[in-house]
Amino acid sequence: MARWDIFDRDNMRDSEPRPAQEERPQKSADTEPLVGRGPQDDSSAARHERPASGRQARGRGSTRRTRHPDRGRMYRLRTSELAAMSAIGKFRTVDMQDLARFAYGGDETRMRQDSEHLRQEGLVEQKTVFRAHKPARQMVTLTEPGHRLVRKLGGIPKGQKTYHGFVKPREINHDADLYAVYQQAAEEIRERGGAPGRVRLDFEMKADVQREREAVRSLPVDEQAKRLRTFAQERGLAMRAGTIHVPDVQLEYETREGQLDRANLELVSENYRSDSIRGKAESGFRLYARGDDATRVRRALEDTRTVERILSV
Repeated sequence: MARWDIFDRDNMRDSEPRPAQEERPQKSADTEPLVGRGPQDDSSAARHERPASGRQARGRGSTRRTRHPDRGRMYRLRTSELAAMSAIGKFRTVDMQDLARFAYGGDETRMRQDSEHLRQEGLVEQKTVFRAHKPARQMVTLTEPGHRLVRKLGGIPKGQKTYHGFVKPREINHDADLYAVYQQAAEEIRERGGAPGRVRLDFEMKADVQREREAVRSLPVDEQAKRLRTFAQERGLAMRAGTIHVPDVQLEYETREGQLDRANLELVSENYRSDSIRGKAESGFRLYARGDDATRVRRALEDTRTVERILSV
C-alpha cells in the first residue's frame, strides 16, 4: 500500500476581483464548522495542483486574512481557508477528519479554527452523519456563496468542475470517502514523478456518456457501437458488452515524461458481489476499500490478481 501524505467539473473563469487588502485576523472559537447546497460549475484556470508538505499546509496564511469583495459583501479569507474550500468543492462532500489530515497536515486545531470562520462567513455548512455501530462523522460542503468564491479565487485547474450542497443522503458516506481515495492515488502518482490534475466524479462522466448515447441513437447499430467505443477510448474508459463502465473517480495526471494519462478509481465494499468487483478490475479500475472492508472484500474474491490491486483507505 502506498504511503500516506497530504496534498492537496467547463465555463470561463469569473472575472478577477480587484486587488485585495490584507487585515489581521480576528480570533475565532475552536468549534465545529457547518456546510451548503447547489449545482456544479467549472473553470478555465489552467494549472496542475501542487501539493504542500505538512509543514507548508500548517503554515499557509497563518497570520493574516485578505479581503475579497463579492456581491456587495466583503469576505476575509486566509490562503489555507481558500485551499480547504477548493478541496471541498471538487468532491462536494468531505469528512472533516480527512480535511484536517490532508489539507492541514494533521493540524485539526487549525482546521477547526478555519472552518468555524468559514461557517461564520456563511461559506460552508456541516452535517453530522450517524452510522450503526460506528462513530458519527462530521461532513462539510460549500454553500452557494462559498462555491462562487472558490470559482473566483480558488485556483481551480482548467476544466475542473466544483460542487456545493449535500445530496443523496444514502450515499454520503461513500461519496465522502472518495476524497481519501483520491489522496492515496495522487500520492502514488507523485511517487512516480507525475503531477495530478483534473478530478472527474462518476455523475459527471455518466452525464457525458448519456449525452453521447442520445447523440448516436439515430445511427445504425454498428455505427452506434463504433462511435461509443471511440468516445470511451478518448476518455480513458472501458467498453464491454456494449456498456461504457464508469468509475467513482477519474484522476487525470501528467506523467514524469509529460504525457497526459488517467487513473480510474473505484471504492468497493463488502456489499459488492464478487463478479461485480472482478468486472470493475477487468475495466481497468484501480480498486480501493475501507480498512474495515478490505479483508472481507479479499475473502470474497478468488482471483489473486484482483486481490492484489485492492488498496485500503
